[in-house]
Amino acid sequence: MHAIISTKRTALLGAGTAAMLAAAASAQIDDSIRGAPSEANHFIETPPGWEHPVTSWGEPDIGANLDMMQAANVPLERCANSYSGRGRGGGACDMEQRWVPEDVYLTRLREALNTPDRSTELFEQGDLGGAIRAGMMDPSLPQRQTNLLVDPPSGLLPALTPEGKRRALAMKSDWALPGEDIVFESQHDFDSWDRCITRGMPSSMMPYRYNGGFEIRQTPGYVIFRLEMIHETRIIPTDGRPPLEPGIRQWMGESRGRWEGSTLVVETTSYKVGPPMINLAVVGSPPGNRFPVSEEMKTTERIVRLNDDTWLYEITTEDPVILTAPFTVRYPMHHDPNYWAPEYACHEDNTIVRNYVETNRYERANPNPEPPQQPVSVSADLAATLPGRWVGRPRIVTIDVDIELEFTRNADGTINGRLIGTNLGAIDKPLRRFQIDERRMSFELPNIQPWSFSGNVTAEGEIAGVVTSAQGGAPVTFRRVSGGAP
Repeated sequence: MHAIISTKRTALLGAGTAAMLAAAASAQIDDSIRGAPSEANHFIETPPGWEHPVTSWGEPDIGANLDMMQAANVPLERCANSYSGRGRGGGACDMEQRWVPEDVYLTRLREALNTPDRSTELFEQGDLGGAIRAGMMDPSLPQRQTNLLVDPPSGLLPALTPEGKRRALAMKSDWALPGEDIVFESQHDFDSWDRCITRGMPSSMMPYRYNGGFEIRQTPGYVIFRLEMIHETRIIPTDGRPPLEPGIRQWMGESRGRWEGSTLVVETTSYKVGPPMINLAVVGSPPGNRFPVSEEMKTTERIVRLNDDTWLYEITTEDPVILTAPFTVRYPMHHDPNYWAPEYACHEDNTIVRNYVETNRYERANPNPEPPQQPVSVSADLAATLPGRWVGRPRIVTIDVDIELEFTRNADGTINGRLIGTNLGAIDKPLRRFQIDERRMSFELPNIQPWSFSGNVTAEGEIAGVVTSAQGGAPVTFRRVSGGAP
């Protein structure tokens, strides 16, 4: 939580006006990217003659109070915001556009500057409780980048290996995938973030939806990363010491840092298997919160201080057991000396976990029948096209979810729809809020955490659209697999 107005002004004054240079955004960052605004430094200028501060013991000084939330509205995957129509990415989206045009960016930044920060206003009035409540969704800042992933260049996560997808299916989470029903029987049916243990890596180093404070402190031979979310602290030796014994594994891995010029490079291995690789608190990440890691995962972080106010952070993740290729996330953060991080009062096996389990047990023991669905009037063409079973697979990189629907034609030509289930389990319930307007179709999947579909029956005889929930969205195309006209 912080006074974001001053940070906004810094960002606005520091916005570059130079045209894009030829440096590729996917290149590894280091000291050489400093200088005039360019893709390589995310269009953040290092003033001519600027000298990097040093500590009293002679190392580059990168100590700061940074805020990941400033990039929280930037989705992980390119155009992920457009699936749900939320955020600045809503609506049409160009998968080839890596950067927001400078004039659009500056307009958005001025709009943000003129938006009151209610959390700070309440804090200055002495209303601490109100400030915390108003600041749960901390303000973000417009950014030049259209998504966090800079590699692969497509802006999309690499595919998982068959073993990665097998492990994803075995993971536990309280976030349902489209058309999935989850059973909660004990705390073991929840992931490590649900249980307030850890968000894991590399997710912990990506912008969150809230509580994104990132403090960097230094002592001789060490750099300390202190994270507001789940109150975790990473202690990173920079004195060249050898690694720990091979059998010692930790939730956040074992880190060793080194200086390449004034760029801090942190390599981390010996991760403990358990937490998801990417947590859905990162906007535009895969739904379901089931992104596995293996003991072979390695992350490489680079932090470059660009000027007195702005740091550029990068993390590359490789895991040959889980991923078919590495991926790199990069984004800038502004130093905010006034950032205030209240206690993140989360605790293991909290009351929400218990409530989920008790409620789910009761609902399974006392099921309520799904109310009957009102038949939907359609054109004669659709009345002939829709009857039968249809299967669609949303674009979810971690788990292949095949959603099966069934449409039936009544004697009067109207249509009803049902969710038969998915390859994750049977449901067999009527679609909720089922509507068809000409060729536009919408409905809600009646699983434990409803997902909504909105799309069109295409001229090619497919049902194409997106499924969305609080987790985000994913494009999906349903194709008929049985019944209907030939």
